[in-house]
Order: sequence, then C-alpha cells, then structure tokens
Amino acid sequence: MAKKVKKKKKVAAGKVDHHQVVSSPVRREIWSYLKGQGPHTVSEIAKGMGRSQTSLYAHISLMERSGVIEAAGSKRSGKRHAVIYKTGVSENDIAYNGKNKQSVRAGARYAAAVLRRANREMADHLATGEANTKGKSRDTFMLGGRSRLTKKQVAEINGHIDSIDKIVATGDKSGKGDLFAVNIATCPVEDNYYYV
Repeated sequence: MAKKVKKKKKVAAGKVDHHQVVSSPVRREIWSYLKGQGPHTVSEIAKGMGRSQTSLYAHISLMERSGVIEAAGSKRSGKRHAVIYKTGVSENDIAYNGKNKQSVRAGARYAAAVLRRANREMADHLATGEANTKGKSRDTFMLGGRSRLTKKQVAEINGHIDSIDKIVATGDKSGKGDLFAVNIATCPVEDNYYYV
C-alpha cells in the first residue's frame, strides 16, 4: 500500500518566529554573511562561505519565505538572472529573548549545533597534522576556561568579542583569504557545576 505524501506547508511571513528559522547554524551563517558582506547571489554566498550552492538552496528558500532574508534585485549570471539577497530582519529581530520560549529553545539548539560543528572542524584540522598553534601567526586556537570575573572584565571580554564579530562579518571582501571557523561561547555558570 502506497504511503500518502504530506505536502509541505508554506511559511507565512509575519507568522513565523524568526528565532526558529535562524536556529540552524547554516541559516544563521547565511544571515550573518549577508549582514556583513551586503547583498549577494546564492553563488556568491556559497563561495564566500566555502559551501556548495546546492547545499544552500533549501535554506535560502525557507529564509526568504519567512522574511529573514529578501530579494534585493537580480543580475545576469550566464544565460539567466540570479536573485540578489539581503537581510530582511535586524539583529534585534533574532536576538535572544529569555521571555520567548521559542527563542530560548532556538538559542539552545543553535549553540549545540555550533559547538558540534566546531568540534568536528577542529578535530579534522588537528588530524591533518598541519595546525599552527603557536605565536602570532597561529591559525588554530582553543580556549576552555572558567574564572570569576568582575562586571568590568566581562565588559572588556564583550568588547573583544564585538571586535572579532565585526572582523568575521566583513571578512576578506576580495575572496582571496583562507576560510576560517571562528566559534566563541561565553555564559555564567553556577558554582560547583562541573561536567563529568
């Protein structure tokens, strides 16, 4: 007996929680790329992110239907016109909101996915035997620390994170730089909270 195929529901813009859409690290990465680099085609986004075009189409389609990104025009690409996309929501629209349960769940999913990906990427790079972990020319760095910090120290760390975020968001616009993964996670933890 043949199984019934469920039709995919269209996402209605304005009815979707943007937090849910960007809980995917790939979709967050696309949004961040467009935020930092400005409007681009799928081909340009894929090249800038070091991914294949085909791996991005479903993500971009969902993001466009939900309003997280939007068409900003088109340009000639071979024999056809390629859509140029730009961000459709601001940082505030997708910022973590502790009073919004979807935002909390989406933030936790995003953090888990980013850290899993960081683990895979770091393990793969270390396995090459070519990681440079020393000096100012290092290309590989890991930091896992816990410390009691004052509000002033937290503010200083946040200033550095903002600077790093700006560098990563704008990247090398010539497209000639090497592709890097930059993952940072900070949060307060309870006293005597240790992982086994």
